Amino acid sequence: MNNGDSMDETQFISLREVGRRLGIPPSTVVYYKDKFSRYIPSSGGGGRRRRYPVEVLEVFRRIREMFGNNWSVEQIENELALKFGMLINNDQSDQQENASSFVAPAAGRLDEVLARISDALDNQALFRSEIRSLRDEVAGLRDEYGSFEQKYGKRLKVLESGMQSLEESHGRLERLFSGKATGPGGIDFPSEKYLARPLVIRSNGEFLGVQGGGKKHFSLRDFVRLIERSASATCSVDTRWEKKSGNWVFVVKTSDPARGLRQDVVLVTRKTVTPNGNTVTEIARLNIDGNDAPDSLLLSLFRQVRTVFGG
Repeated sequence: MNNGDSMDETQFISLREVGRRLGIPPSTVVYYKDKFSRYIPSSGGGGRRRRYPVEVLEVFRRIREMFGNNWSVEQIENELALKFGMLINNDQSDQQENASSFVAPAAGRLDEVLARISDALDNQALFRSEIRSLRDEVAGLRDEYGSFEQKYGKRLKVLESGMQSLEESHGRLERLFSGKATGPGGIDFPSEKYLARPLVIRSNGEFLGVQGGGKKHFSLRDFVRLIERSASATCSVDTRWEKKSGNWVFVVKTSDPARGLRQDVVLVTRKTVTPNGNTVTEIARLNIDGNDAPDSLLLSLFRQVRTVFGG
C-alpha cells in the first residue's frame, strides 16, 4: 500500500474546501471534525498541511444529514462505524505505515504538538472567515432596513398628512350641516332647508341660478362643498357661519404656505322670494380680501359653476 505522501495531491482537500462544496459553515465543519475525528481519515501531516481524501465529503454530508434528523451522537457514531468502517481501517493502516517510518519518539511528540498548534490556527482562521461573512450579511441587512425605513417613512408621512386633512374637512362638514351646534349667540348654522334652496344672484333685476341634471338646482350646500373640496395637503381651508342682520354670512379663510398665498372670502346670503313665488337663497354680497365683488364677477362665477355643475 502506498502512503499518503506518494498519492496524487488532487485526491485530497482541505476542511475549507469541504465546507465550500457542501455549503456547511466553517465552524460546523470543524465541530464535526473534532466530534467524529476517528471516523474522518486524513493525511499529509498536521495542522494546515493536513488534508482529507475526497471520500470524506460523503462522511461530512451524512453527519450533517443525521444531525438534521435529530439523531443522537451515539446513533451517528454507530452509523459512521457501519457505513464508513472500511474507509477508517484503510486510513489507520496508512497511519501505521507512516508511524513505522519514525525513528526518534521525541521528534514524533514534537510534531504532534506542532500539529495541534497548527490545527488551532487553522480552526481560528475558519472562525474568522465565518465572522467576516456574518458581519457582511448584517451590514447588508442594515442597509436594506435603512432603505426600507426611508422609503416607507416618506409614504407614511404623506398618508398621515392626507388623513389629517380629511379629518379636518370631515369636522368642518359636520359643523356646517349638523344644525345642532350652538355658540355664545345661539344657533351658528343655517337650517338644512336654507342650505338646500336654489342659490341665485340678482342681475339687472333678474334672478339667475344654475340648474344641473335631473332638474337639480345648485344650492348653498353645493357651494359650501365646492369650497371644502378645495382643501388639500398643502392648502388649508377654514370656514365658519355668522348670523348678521338676519342674513347668513359664510366666512372662508384659505392658506397655502408653500406658495405664500392667503385669501379671505365673505359670502352674505339671505332668504328671498322671487316674483314667481319661489323661495331661494340669494347672494347679497361677495367680498374677497376686503373688496366687494362686482356683478360681472358674480356672473363669471356662476358661468363657471354652470360648466361644472350643469354637466
